[in-house]
Amino acid sequence: MLITAKNIRVCYGAKVALDCFDFEMVPGEISAILGPNGSGKTTFFRLLLGLLKQRKGDVEVFGTQPGSRHSLAKIGATIETPSLYGHLSALENIQVTAHLKAKEPDNKAIRELIEEVGLSDAGKLPASKYSLGMRQRLALAQALIGEPELLILDEPANGLDPVGIRWFREWAVNAPTTRNLSILFSSHILNEVAQIAQKVVLLKEGKIKFSGALEQLKGDILNEVAQIAQKVVLLKEGKIKFSGALEQLKGDSSHKIRIKTADAERARAFLQSRGYSVTGAQDVMLLDSPAEHRPEIARLLVQEGHDLLECVSQETTLEEHYLSIMGKADE
Repeated sequence: MLITAKNIRVCYGAKVALDCFDFEMVPGEISAILGPNGSGKTTFFRLLLGLLKQRKGDVEVFGTQPGSRHSLAKIGATIETPSLYGHLSALENIQVTAHLKAKEPDNKAIRELIEEVGLSDAGKLPASKYSLGMRQRLALAQALIGEPELLILDEPANGLDPVGIRWFREWAVNAPTTRNLSILFSSHILNEVAQIAQKVVLLKEGKIKFSGALEQLKGDILNEVAQIAQKVVLLKEGKIKFSGALEQLKGDSSHKIRIKTADAERARAFLQSRGYSVTGAQDVMLLDSPAEHRPEIARLLVQEGHDLLECVSQETTLEEHYLSIMGKADE
């Protein structure tokens, strides 16, 4: 077991940051802590690194107490804002990090790492000139120094542009195999978690609202109700928030295929000419079509000469599950 946390309670003065918190993680797993700002995500990461002490409960990382030399030697981490030397380049920042970790990779290995995180074009540009997304990439490279077995990443997609987010998603999904490591990351973006993690913990105000496999989260809540009820009433603080048919609550739950092309307007006209119902805004198109039609739709677009950037199934029920668990703010 990489991480074991049982009945954890962490406080900042009178404020409870984590309460009755349980968590386990096994090697090779990608786990996510999902929740709004202030829910306790970063607090848990600080606890795992020995930067905080719990008031109650037990925590072990690699079979030892958090913050031990044994556990820290096997962890790479980024917490909150990346900490970089602004006057140094990417290579120089990584050299400093390697020295602090008592690792001595040669410059060739560091350049390969810089290339892996997509910063080869940065050259000798000082880190003070980096965008937030570039700083996040450099922080990831620093965390990978020393070939860690566990990577702890605090909001790793923060500041990345859409291309960067897709790059990180693909890198993270493959990393357990290519780098033989496990990843624990935090996010407040549901779709980001859904495309990377195998296991998810939902946190709200320091308390766990859900913990389990992502597929279980997708299927637990409304699907259970859907098998029984035709009508549903939602109550909050003694007041009715919704009353009506279940399908009305779920909204449009038909399967959709999400498509992006280099020329959305031309592709939209083509698909409509083929009888497809196309919705969506700007460069993103949504087709009401079964999942098994996706290969045929992609083939048609490519044959017609369209530059196909994305053609994926889109599920709409995960957000509903999230809101039903975490609650929705009153307007």
